[in-house]
Amino acid sequence: MQSFGIPQGMRDILTDESGRRAILQEKLQHYMYSCGFGRVETPLFEYYELFSGGISPVDDESIVKTIDRDGRVVVLRPDMTIPTARIASTKLKGQQKPLKLFYMGNVYRADKKNRGAGREFCQVGAEIYGCSSKWLDIETLAMAKESFRVVGIEDYKIDIGHVGIIKGVFEGMNLPEHKKSHIISLISEKNLVELENEVSGLPLSSRDKETICRLPCLFGKPEDVFNSIDEITINETVKESVDYLLQIFGKCRDLGLGPNIIMDAGMTGNMKYYTGLIFKAYARGASDVVISGGRYDGLLREMGSEDAASGFAIYVDSMLEAAAEKLRDKRKRRILVIFDDSRFIEALGYSEDCRKKGIWVSLVNRGDISDPEQYCREYEYDEIANFE
Repeated sequence: MQSFGIPQGMRDILTDESGRRAILQEKLQHYMYSCGFGRVETPLFEYYELFSGGISPVDDESIVKTIDRDGRVVVLRPDMTIPTARIASTKLKGQQKPLKLFYMGNVYRADKKNRGAGREFCQVGAEIYGCSSKWLDIETLAMAKESFRVVGIEDYKIDIGHVGIIKGVFEGMNLPEHKKSHIISLISEKNLVELENEVSGLPLSSRDKETICRLPCLFGKPEDVFNSIDEITINETVKESVDYLLQIFGKCRDLGLGPNIIMDAGMTGNMKYYTGLIFKAYARGASDVVISGGRYDGLLREMGSEDAASGFAIYVDSMLEAAAEKLRDKRKRRILVIFDDSRFIEALGYSEDCRKKGIWVSLVNRGDISDPEQYCREYEYDEIANFE
């Protein structure tokens, strides 16, 4: 028998969720345009080389690959930031800076925990190229804040960190790269027990071991973390990173973001990808990260450009979880128009007049519907207009 299922990890989006998703995307797109950003669209398929240089924020095992007719490896795009950077560093390379772009589209990743099954999700993101001052990072955080506001989300937190803290802590420790990567993963996961076990066997001084194990605990209100962080400011790299975060937090407080900011000295990202500030945002009602971003100057260098860059990606599915009720409340008035053959023109004219007023109207011939009242309830129409 023919199967009508869909591949593991994929899903259909039905009418109610699809409608709320469209409203959310429209609000975000309007906000991006209002900030002076231009929209770009990239292909669903990209060449594998674009994501395989070690600079990608997505690990290789998560990339869905195939072979094209010319024998080249192509991938379903696992991320939108890198294709957007490709456009900025090639087709838009001669544009005046700063260059502000945004995107909206689906990305695809293999789920390693689910035996290679795929996962499809939508991202909306903003990227700024060619601006190296701290104001670039502050604008990025301000836009993340406003992205919550425009869709009606009030209860959220933004965790901020700086990759220079982790890099500085490991300077001079001479650890093998694979060992360092594993430790950084444990710090990011805040897995204190395994972290202590892993560090205990390393050829490091007791002070270095203690510093590494303290990193996951330096998390919370910025004032409290900054008061405790002096104990790990072991070199200039760490000190400069902490000083930079102090400046950023001060400006965030001026923006009214202070109560929403969480400081995380142990926050990590792809250390080859991010080069400075990093952040992740969460909201009540969402089961996962809603927004993530930061400074990633190294990405454009890989593409032959010296432009600084910063940006963020919104995970639409997560934001929709947090904003669902807010978006549902904005539903338009809906009318079900029932007509018989002799009054179709009249019913159509009435429907078009209603639509001009912003009312949603559905036309249904009386002969095609068995129970108008039940139909009205099932599809959540507010009233019935009869032309019989």
